[in-house]
Amino acid sequence: MAILRRHSSIETARSLSDDMLAEIILRLPVKAVARSRCVSKGWCATISDGYLRRRLPLQLSVVYFPDGGGKAPRFACAHGGGGLLEDRDLGFFPFLDGAVVCDACNGLLLFRAAGTARFYVVDPVTRRWASLPAPSRDARLSMLAFDPSGASPRGYHVVNFTGRWRDRGGEVEVFSSEAWAWAARDVEFGVPAGALSGSMHFHGGAVYALAYDPDCVVRMDVANPELTCTVAELPAKATDGDGRLAHSGGRLHYVASDGAQLKVWVLDDSSPAALRWRLKHAVKLDAVAEGGCGGNETRFMALHPEKDVAYMWSAWKLVEYDLTRKEVTGAWEFGEGEKNRVVRTWLVPSSLYLSDCPLADAQVQC
Repeated sequence: MAILRRHSSIETARSLSDDMLAEIILRLPVKAVARSRCVSKGWCATISDGYLRRRLPLQLSVVYFPDGGGKAPRFACAHGGGGLLEDRDLGFFPFLDGAVVCDACNGLLLFRAAGTARFYVVDPVTRRWASLPAPSRDARLSMLAFDPSGASPRGYHVVNFTGRWRDRGGEVEVFSSEAWAWAARDVEFGVPAGALSGSMHFHGGAVYALAYDPDCVVRMDVANPELTCTVAELPAKATDGDGRLAHSGGRLHYVASDGAQLKVWVLDDSSPAALRWRLKHAVKLDAVAEGGCGGNETRFMALHPEKDVAYMWSAWKLVEYDLTRKEVTGAWEFGEGEKNRVVRTWLVPSSLYLSDCPLADAQVQC
């Protein structure tokens, strides 16, 4: 009887039209959508359709470290407007215990084997990972550059700053997943090399790095083989050093806090000859805490790529804050009584987790 019922369910699923199947898939969590590709060739084809992928919601994900020291990083995803963040098991990555997280970008994690020059790129949702060839130089700072909405949504780069500086430039080595090779370049930063900070952001094929003394942002064009750099002054200095770069609505934003207020500027790049910052939002951090963030420390993590919404972190929650209405619109907890430190937050199309990102040592579990 059970076999007959199972056969009937399979026949019912096969009889669904493509439109009906698409509407069902759009209502599933992204993890269930990814697994649904294994149901049948028809389901896989429907899920792979570009029109359906564009209709999937954005996925909020974070990388964080629990307090207590020595604990491994965790990756979690959020659903709906609040609740508990759902941890994803990273145990599928065989080198997890002997590796450290260097960076994370739009759904991918960059690991480095401790004491070596070996790098790994890991996708915690599709459970794929890739071992990269060793670079020719040791890296002082490494960042992952991946933009699923860019011109090459399946490609990624790893950018190594080797620390071989000169007055206003230095050596940078870049790995391209499309060429599957590293390339070293001598780059002119446009500012003293020692002014570059570790606060970097990637969008649209370019790395944006904050620099201090002078206070500016340096744009490095990763898509250009020469890694051409341009410089724009910052509108204000973050008095406590909490300045961040982000993109929303296709434009670069600078977010800074003075401990009492969070200010958001947008770069008006309509005239390339005169780059100007415009103050877009100013929010009292007390209002965020009163709205549900809690804790003594509140830090900006990310902007929504399409809306005037910011994501804040405190010791117990990740909060979604509407910058226009000035109210909390969502809050996610990390577990009862569990403190943590979030290091990366992003929102990307759920289709990212359904794509065939070029990770050579791909391992997929359905």
